[in-house]
Amino acid sequence: MTRITKRKFKSLCFYVGSWFVSCFLFVALYFYGKPTFTDPALYVITFQFALLAGLSHGIYDVVILQDDKDHRPVWAALLIRSLHLFSNVIINMSLCVFVWSLNDTGKMITEESLNFLFYIFTQPEIQVFAIYSFLMGFMITFIRSVHKKFGTRVFINTLLGKYQEPTEEERVFMFVDLRHSTRLAEELGHFVYSNFLKDYYHLLSNCCEENRGEIYQIAGDGVYITWPIERCKNKPRPMLCFYDLKLCFERTRKNFEKEYGVYPTFKAAAHCGKVIVTEVGNFGSEIAFHGDAMNTTARLQDLCSPLGKEFIVSEDLLKKLPDTEIYHPQAQGIYELKGKKNGISIYTLNFSLDNHK
Repeated sequence: MTRITKRKFKSLCFYVGSWFVSCFLFVALYFYGKPTFTDPALYVITFQFALLAGLSHGIYDVVILQDDKDHRPVWAALLIRSLHLFSNVIINMSLCVFVWSLNDTGKMITEESLNFLFYIFTQPEIQVFAIYSFLMGFMITFIRSVHKKFGTRVFINTLLGKYQEPTEEERVFMFVDLRHSTRLAEELGHFVYSNFLKDYYHLLSNCCEENRGEIYQIAGDGVYITWPIERCKNKPRPMLCFYDLKLCFERTRKNFEKEYGVYPTFKAAAHCGKVIVTEVGNFGSEIAFHGDAMNTTARLQDLCSPLGKEFIVSEDLLKKLPDTEIYHPQAQGIYELKGKKNGISIYTLNFSLDNHK
């Protein structure tokens, strides 16, 4: 199973799990204290509906829309999604009745099952459940969209209010910079170059997510990717992420050359250090990192071109990461960086596509 398939499978599990929680929460709140609350049939039907609704909702979002790649206007996307959720609820409720009929009589669609189907849609509890399911479908989609926007860790920490007060964390930062960006912008033109960057960042964000990284900031044609230091103790995630970037763009090279006549190349640097993490702003607030580690990472990346290397890592970080020998670290000495009093020891790495993780 490829990592893309695993990512889609995890997304489907999210939708199915969310529908199970939503449906059984409704049963617990609405039917508690009523005679039907202890009826096993209620839970069997709820299980069937949650499974069908979760699968159909997940397949629509993950497979048909290709995981939220929907370029339609907001009003059109909202209208189509409303129609999908409405049909999702009605069709899956109908399927539950037909499956029950198949189990009871050996036939899925009979006159009795059709009459019963029309009957249940006139019942108040079914109507309430249908409206509830329609609204929960929107809520699940919203939660999924926010989760994708901010990432699992940031999303959970924001909900818990962890960063409302400044918090010190030790983090790993990697700054990835697109090569020859000025020349590309001049050759392609602003509109084509913007589409080029859009496709570039789309692939980059996928590689970042697959390596459990968080995109902190996109600064023009450069990207800050960060990990908590604990997440890098068992795997050298910055190196794995950069390797994946090279592999991903090599595989899509023909597509970029066909569409734009060029394909992206990049250079990067990685460093670690303690930073203050806090939520800043009132309207349109965001999570911000304050500290020297980010500035040092960017300064290290500036050394890539003079040294003719594609990846630079500080000695401080290299010592804390496991399994880095396959990238053949080469010491480059101590460099004095702009704005820093003390020099920093750096290494360059080799990311041949023949390397094995």
